[in-house]
Amino acid sequence: MRSPSATLRICLWCVAATLVEVALFVSYRGHDARFHWFTHFFVGASVALVVMALVARRQRRPVAYPLVWPVLGHVVAMFPDLLFAGGEAHAPWMDVFLGHISTHFVPGRNLTWFVVFLAALGLYLTQLDSIRDDDRRVGATTLHVRRWGEGQPVLFLHGLGASSRYWDRLAAATSGYEGIAPDLLGFGRSPKPRHAAYDVEAHLEALDPLLVPGTVIVGHSTGAVLAAALAAAPPVALAGVVLIGLPAYPDADTARREISRLGVLARFTVTGNPLGWLVCTLMCIVRPVAVLVGPLLIRDLPPAIVADGARHSWRSYSRTLQRVVVEHRTIPDLTVASVQACLVHGSADREAPITYARQAAAAAGQAGAPVSLEEVDGDHHIAVRAPEQVGAFLQRFVASDAAATDA
Repeated sequence: MRSPSATLRICLWCVAATLVEVALFVSYRGHDARFHWFTHFFVGASVALVVMALVARRQRRPVAYPLVWPVLGHVVAMFPDLLFAGGEAHAPWMDVFLGHISTHFVPGRNLTWFVVFLAALGLYLTQLDSIRDDDRRVGATTLHVRRWGEGQPVLFLHGLGASSRYWDRLAAATSGYEGIAPDLLGFGRSPKPRHAAYDVEAHLEALDPLLVPGTVIVGHSTGAVLAAALAAAPPVALAGVVLIGLPAYPDADTARREISRLGVLARFTVTGNPLGWLVCTLMCIVRPVAVLVGPLLIRDLPPAIVADGARHSWRSYSRTLQRVVVEHRTIPDLTVASVQACLVHGSADREAPITYARQAAAAAGQAGAPVSLEEVDGDHHIAVRAPEQVGAFLQRFVASDAAATDA
């Protein structure tokens, strides 16, 4: 069932699109508005719907803001009319704008374009049905996965707003194992199903087919929370887990307080401020621009990581942050860990202060769990900024597990 807020947003989008189209109709003035408006709308909207179907097919999810696409298509189709209003004479190059003049002479004129519009609409709706069927069958086998190397399997789980490319520098600095790095459900190039809960259970279910006996799991930030949950109740016999920058907050209030310091979007999301949805929505609208411009603005992280920071949906971001980082408690997972777990934490970590990692390691140790803490110089992104140092530790960890298994 659709929530009242979602229904309200849809109604507002419909009203806005209608007002824009009324304004476009009026803009034709005496230029045979009835004929030209319908022709340009049907041509532009038809092209937009075909593009929408292709994009949805490629991304395996509905396009964002579907009402905006036909309106933009209409604007493109009628753009020469705006030039005519400014006194510009017709020129052959104007036909580039969706065949501006030639479309007027198609046999059947508006009736033909209306049929084309209905066919294009049917194409997009058919694609949506196919995606919904895929969504019902979404499982971990659909996750986008990158692999490298040979040897003991090591599963790498990235943090919130990242992707499998987060591990590129660590992969280049290490060897002797088989690296398996998925984009988590809802992030990067993995599916972003609208119906998914994006809680710990949903993420672990998506990851389950990637786990084989003897796997070492390396998680960063949110990925470390998921790795700790796997350590508590592994579906297969794991070899160990390495938790980098684990946000081991003792309670939800502490998590909200700490996360609220990290930025506008994070603060609005964890406090339930509706502006969080608006900010994330605006980011999604300009996603192609953000992917290109982001690396130019954020220079302290590799361009691939910054670009992939825009590849998520509001649902996948907000639900994962709330239900995995804020609401799920990691300390109980660590205290019942059935495999060797090591927290690797930067002493200057601002996103996940090391104080909480120390408390978590101490609590797990008192419970007799095989959990240790490795403090290193650096911030939250030590796997990116100091890959050789983290890589050396990882290789020792993998080697010790392999030796224990052989013994």
